[in-house]
Amino acid sequence: MAATCLPKINRENLLKALKVGELTIENLYKLSDAERRIMLEKYVGSENASFVNAKFEQAMLSRQKAALADWIKANTSFKDPIRRDMLKKVDMIEKFLEADAEKGFMNDLAELKLGIKVSEAEAKTLLDMKAKIDELKVKIPEGSPERSAERLAYGYALDDFKTFIGERKLATETLQLKERFLPKNLWQDIIDIAGITKSLVATLDNSFLGRQGIKVLLDGKYGIWSTAVKESFKNIGSELFTKSKGWFESRDDAVMRSIRADIYSRPNALNGKYRAAKNGYGLGVLHEEVFPTSIPEQIPLLGRIFKASETAFNGSALRMRADLADAIIKNAERNGVDMLDQAQATAHARLVTSMTGRGELGRLGAVGKEINTLMFSVRFLKSNFDTLTTHLFDKTFTKEARITSVKSTLRIASSVTALLAVADMFGFDVEWDTRSSRFGQICYQNHCYDVTGGMRGLITLGSRIVPTLHNGEWGFWTKSGVTGKWTKMSSGNFGEQTALDTFEQFFEGKLSPSAGMIRDIWKGQNFQGEKPNFINTTIGLITPISADMLIEELQKGNDDVLLAMIAEGMGISTTETTMRGYGKKWETLKGKVNTEKYNEALKQVTDKFNERAEKLQNTPRFGKMTNDEKSKELDKIRREETDRIFARYGIQ
Repeated sequence: MAATCLPKINRENLLKALKVGELTIENLYKLSDAERRIMLEKYVGSENASFVNAKFEQAMLSRQKAALADWIKANTSFKDPIRRDMLKKVDMIEKFLEADAEKGFMNDLAELKLGIKVSEAEAKTLLDMKAKIDELKVKIPEGSPERSAERLAYGYALDDFKTFIGERKLATETLQLKERFLPKNLWQDIIDIAGITKSLVATLDNSFLGRQGIKVLLDGKYGIWSTAVKESFKNIGSELFTKSKGWFESRDDAVMRSIRADIYSRPNALNGKYRAAKNGYGLGVLHEEVFPTSIPEQIPLLGRIFKASETAFNGSALRMRADLADAIIKNAERNGVDMLDQAQATAHARLVTSMTGRGELGRLGAVGKEINTLMFSVRFLKSNFDTLTTHLFDKTFTKEARITSVKSTLRIASSVTALLAVADMFGFDVEWDTRSSRFGQICYQNHCYDVTGGMRGLITLGSRIVPTLHNGEWGFWTKSGVTGKWTKMSSGNFGEQTALDTFEQFFEGKLSPSAGMIRDIWKGQNFQGEKPNFINTTIGLITPISADMLIEELQKGNDDVLLAMIAEGMGISTTETTMRGYGKKWETLKGKVNTEKYNEALKQVTDKFNERAEKLQNTPRFGKMTNDEKSKELDKIRREETDRIFARYGIQ
């Protein structure tokens, strides 16, 4: 039956009521089905009221479904796996949803989309926020510069929306104090405690620049890296000295909000190119793996310092990723690559995240939080592996992305080689053999400085666990960075070092503070050669790396302590050139003398050994020795020099 089948008098009565405002579409929307039918009876009669009401409800349903579908499309990407489920849910609506039912339905959609339940008030807030975001987005003038007032207004509105959601997700995941003591939450307690200790140890520096982010510098992206350097120190100053809640309270998120607002309002965010990649170019990461939690912000006074380090690190990561993503997208499009294509966008995005210290874990990503409990920076390690292998083992990489990756790795290798060559030319101690623990470092006075951002460790590991040639003999070779001694591993002799030991020790050194504590207890000795006890174990779990290094360097009286501290603070890892004391005699010496004299004894042994070893290696006799003879001769020199020290203090 069509609308024109209504008797003329009924049609006229209905139109008249609508014209004079006696009957309005808005009021009809608000009425229930029964109330609407009764209202319509006044104008079209009881025999036609059901028909007119059904047609009106059909029109309302169509409009309502279109509005809901628009909301879903605006809040999900085209490739979002839940998008189809949400649209299907809307399509299955057969009857117009009245006010209460519509709110309930919106709650269901919000839960499906956001993974959280929201109240009626929160659902309304989300809709209002979304409306504001849409309104501000439309107001951005075409071609307006980045960080314009219109762009930032939109960026801040979007950040408020994401923060609103994030806070509610966090609230559902955060355990109350009484819940902490339940056996079922034991593992979550372990993860949280491990996260706190890792965050504490990682603070008091600006290490992203020289560690996770150094590949961008070595790749020749000097502008991107220098901008990150400048902004990171500005951020530290803002967190430390800008007045807000006071020195004894945690800081607000103003600095990070500004960074996120800028990124959310960039052209590639608005045109959907960031979202085209499955990992979003890593721009949605709330916490980098070395700062898995912000709980230490609550510590009086020290919370401000922690916040400054966290902001410098996380802010540098986000800004550098966004800048690098923009550069790579621009370059790819210049070469005819469609960066809205998910495969291309995802491959190039993985290149961006690996270049900024955040590798993809694949299927292990599902247990990333648990892995982060055990390892200090597993994603950083994976990012270095991906860079060195040019993402060779990533099957999702496209041809175009791989070409870009290969070029990038070659530029990085060339930069490191050039840097080491210049240092070598100016007389610094540089080791070129990849099997040496000093490879990839520039050594000066008492320290060696890693200029590869940690990539050297993987190169050295790979060179040691595959057979290589040394003095005409194939084997698993390792070279000591302190003594220069060559050792052939896995020869079958009892108690000797094996290639498997080397592999295991590499990953032992990558353990998180909490996992490292267990390692030291099992071994009965920490890296300082001390037996683990309550005091040194607790200190190791909460003392920042930079502070621990400063204390150790001051005890040793090294005159290059300032240079070492600056390097470590900027993320350039340092290692000592002095031997370490192992064994009962060294433990006895440590108990007899103070720390200063103990460290001086180690330095004397190292200096005398290096002096005698260099003389030996320059003799014709040394060149004629077998590997075993060389090893025995070097061991003899070290033994004689250590015995000379022990004899001085009456240790037999």
